[in-house]
Amino acid sequence: MDAKPDSKDVLWSIAEVERDTGLGKDTLRVWERRYGFPTPTRDAFGERQYDPAQLLRLRLIKRLMDAGHRPGKVVGLPLEALEALCDEAAESPRVAPSPEDGAVALDAQWVDWLRRNQIDHLRHALQREIMKQGLGSAVDNLVAPLCVAVGDAWLRGDVSVFQEHLFSETVRVVLRDAIAAVESSSRELLRRPKVLLTTTPSEAHTLGLLMAESFFALESCQRVSLGASTPIPDIVLASGQLEVDVVALSFSAHASRREVLDALRQLVEQLPWQVEVWAGGSAAVLHSKAVPDSVRVLRRASEVSAQVSAWRARHRVG
Repeated sequence: MDAKPDSKDVLWSIAEVERDTGLGKDTLRVWERRYGFPTPTRDAFGERQYDPAQLLRLRLIKRLMDAGHRPGKVVGLPLEALEALCDEAAESPRVAPSPEDGAVALDAQWVDWLRRNQIDHLRHALQREIMKQGLGSAVDNLVAPLCVAVGDAWLRGDVSVFQEHLFSETVRVVLRDAIAAVESSSRELLRRPKVLLTTTPSEAHTLGLLMAESFFALESCQRVSLGASTPIPDIVLASGQLEVDVVALSFSAHASRREVLDALRQLVEQLPWQVEVWAGGSAAVLHSKAVPDSVRVLRRASEVSAQVSAWRARHRVG
């Protein structure tokens, strides 16, 4: 019987590293030349291969970049220094809702359920909090910070990739059910703005989009969801044929600066003038001056409500 390969002997292709970390192939090649890291080996065909130690460092570097660190300051750091910086970032407060918001204390229990594969506990607790707080408050005060906590746990190795996927799917099912419940209990007809929700081709993460949709549903907005990774020409085509008022996009922390800006610029140029682009998520570039002026940036999902009210006031929609 063949021996099972040791995990230390497993090598990752550059495409696999890109998918795992969100760091583009071009970025990895530039760092290799400019900073001397990463240091891939080559296979028989000359293709780059990365060992698990390099992959771990690249994950840490990506997390630090998402937190605002510049590549030149962190790419060359050893593992211990990267871990120390990430620990500092993880210990800093991410969300500090006031007690009157009815926020749930986000303690270790939530992530521990996931770590122990107790998905039923996690799902039922989420459902209870939505019933207790209401959908909007639960999304803002619990689901959003919980997503951050699970991301940090994955980075530290406390939860596995499959557990992170389980978490995402559990939250997705719970929010979909909650959105359906909002619509079935509402006596108000859906009205404008009509919103198209999707992500751009390089963005596969949809939880941010679903959190935003929760608030669009609470505002009784007409909605069309295209799911993840829709090509720009198809977003433009759908916007015209479906006569939408707003294209709502979500960009995760894994999104590269160039891809975010390119997508936003193309949409601003190609969409009809009356169609607005709203963008949210944890991509750091969204809060830079490089974002086109006409794009409305939402720092958190709950800002959807104010944006919808402002849109209706501008267009005199009662």
